[in-house]
Amino acid sequence: MSLRRLSRPLVVLCAWLATVPPAGAHRLDEYLQATRLSIDIRHVDLEIDLTAGAALASNVFAWIDTNRDGEISCAEGEAYAQQMLRSVVLKVDGWPVPVRLTGTSFPQFRDMSLGVGTIRLWATAKVPSAGAGRHQVSFLNTHRPESSVYLVNALFPENPRIQLGDPRRDRAQLGLTLDYTIIADAPSRLDRTFAPLAGLVMIGWLLWRFGYALTHAVAHRQRL
Repeated sequence: MSLRRLSRPLVVLCAWLATVPPAGAHRLDEYLQATRLSIDIRHVDLEIDLTAGAALASNVFAWIDTNRDGEISCAEGEAYAQQMLRSVVLKVDGWPVPVRLTGTSFPQFRDMSLGVGTIRLWATAKVPSAGAGRHQVSFLNTHRPESSVYLVNALFPENPRIQLGDPRRDRAQLGLTLDYTIIADAPSRLDRTFAPLAGLVMIGWLLWRFGYALTHAVAHRQRL
């Protein structure tokens, strides 16, 4: 296994850990919203972790449990997730792109009341086909700003054609702007093998045609 291939998962893990505070790192009356962006050529994936401090947990649970039965149903969870995503703005090269919910995970109220229950949302956004060169992605989260603190980061891309620049965040980390570069696609191994073979076949065909034409001309002259 190459050093580059081995180091990539470690960098991804470090970037992910950079957005996850240790237990007790945020105040009991804060709603911590941590977002991680994963950038690819045709899509941007979002992982959003929402963790309410113990003093705020009952309020957050009530925002979601709208029928007040003490449980978060699938419908209630999806409704809250969609509400949260409506507070998110994602742009690629200056153009807004719609964000689609792909998965959710909601904790029990007991865990939330202890400040350790984390709501997890997964979403994705299809982006216009981007060619080689420099591009930019920007993210903004304005969900529940009255009681929230924010973290946002970009994971190390799994696609080796993508190179990330330095992220720029606002002071409160509601938003992030990031330049990235798509490297031109190198010819595949099959293409690199096929091209010389095709050239040799063409040369062989031309030599055969030349030899055939020469033989035909000589035979014609002998008959004369």
